[in-house]
Amino acid sequence: MKKVCITFVFMMFLTLAASAQTVVRTTTTTQPQTVYRALPTGHSGLNIGASFMLPIAELSDYSSAGLAVDINYLYPVAPGFNMGIASGYGIVFADDYEGWLVDIEGEDFQFLPIAVATRYVPTQQIEFGVDLGYAIGLSDSFDDGGFYYRPVFAFNLNDLMQLNLSYTGVSNNNSWVTWSTINFGLMLNLN
Repeated sequence: MKKVCITFVFMMFLTLAASAQTVVRTTTTTQPQTVYRALPTGHSGLNIGASFMLPIAELSDYSSAGLAVDINYLYPVAPGFNMGIASGYGIVFADDYEGWLVDIEGEDFQFLPIAVATRYVPTQQIEFGVDLGYAIGLSDSFDDGGFYYRPVFAFNLNDLMQLNLSYTGVSNNNSWVTWSTINFGLMLNLN
């Protein structure tokens, strides 16, 4: 997974270098003027949102749904590239187990991510990036936390609203279950 994240970040920087946009405009003078067009900035600034989480892999054996609240602050650091901080709160609702001899009430998995967020903005409508950091476990069944990674693909409906699709993973060697969810969400830009 580390190789995938490093390759993804490297590819973002390569495409950032290739996305320079220039427009050549001719005027009544004999020499054309070069005018640089501003690249899209995407949803920079303060963003809040909510996501529906669908557990996958091992986590789907213990849960069938979850919810997350997301907040980030992104700042344009280069043309078409935003960077900032991200946090939020996530809960995956545990399923109850009804067995032949015993009934077990499941405990919800809760976490608080603290991450560095990056977004590449190739067009006004499309953004993609990754959040990398640490997820603090808030429940007894998930108290260790672990390395947090969240690749994000987003579609900007307008300057205020954004739909996003993401994957959340928490890697922890001490945990008995791997944290993996597919997320469908809506973000609002508060600038």
